[in-house]
Amino acid sequence: MTQPVQRVASADGGSRAASVARFLIPKILQCLFVVWATYTVAFLLIHALPGDPVLAALSLRGGDATSTDPAELDALRARYGFDGPLWQQYFSNLFALVRGDFGTSIATGQPVGDMIGRAFPHTIAVALFALVLGFLIALAFTVWAYVARPAWMRDVVAQIPPLGIAIPAFLSGLVLITVFSFGLGWFPASGTNGFPSIVLPGITLALPTAAIFFQVFSAAVFDAGASPFVFTANAKGLAQRTVVVRHVLRNALLPSITIIGLQIGYLAGGTAVVETVFSRDGIGRLTVDAVLARDINVVMGVVIVVALVYAVVTLVVDGLYGVIDPRTRTRLVGRKGATR
Repeated sequence: MTQPVQRVASADGGSRAASVARFLIPKILQCLFVVWATYTVAFLLIHALPGDPVLAALSLRGGDATSTDPAELDALRARYGFDGPLWQQYFSNLFALVRGDFGTSIATGQPVGDMIGRAFPHTIAVALFALVLGFLIALAFTVWAYVARPAWMRDVVAQIPPLGIAIPAFLSGLVLITVFSFGLGWFPASGTNGFPSIVLPGITLALPTAAIFFQVFSAAVFDAGASPFVFTANAKGLAQRTVVVRHVLRNALLPSITIIGLQIGYLAGGTAVVETVFSRDGIGRLTVDAVLARDINVVMGVVIVVALVYAVVTLVVDGLYGVIDPRTRTRLVGRKGATR
């Protein structure tokens, strides 16, 4: 009896592993495709811009690009990989990125990987703070709008979070600096020194983030609130808090976690504005400076890093959704395993 049971268990284990592989492999391939497509589009767009990046770098350094020896210019182009045809530059840069080599900055002469490594933690700190705070703000307003009575109060509450995305980030950042830095003196207006310097930039990014979360949360919560199981819970006389937390939010927030991956793209763009307004070191400010200097290697390095972060976060969120969602988990373990 033991051997047949072991064979059945082994077969179930192999079936589950195959199901998980069928679930993950397409998503991993999709992530790789996203990174490759991002690299290709960025490469073509950057190289379509007029002008010579080497001459732009010399001008930025204060040199006279017009009087530079042509042989020296050719040597600089060869050093930074701009001397070959476009297709050769494309594959050369692609293979270098696969090896983890981001090249050298044209403007500063520093390794691009080191520049991104120094800037990345500052951006991640602000982005995580904004993501968590935006999630909590959206959750609070969603619950408030759901339980608000009468109906006109619910409509008023529902109109508050969208203001976060209607107001430009640079304007809300300047208002926060005026009130909490210059007025009250609670937080620094600029710099990257410690947690206090994260608060105002994080709030600036959290406001539009909360607006986006609220749009998804509110739709899911009101949809779940109209479900039969919620009517049944109310008919049983359960407390409103129990119904909201255990039945409404539990079923509504699960589909909403997929939007976290989409928020990475917005946060990546928002940090460029916020880090400029608050004079913070980070990926956004590094990108702005690189674009102004036509520092192609830095721009490409930042684009690839952001694409990788987006792809990894999306993969993790999809994986968590597959583990948490009972329907997806049932498909992963197989119908046979689900009926046991």
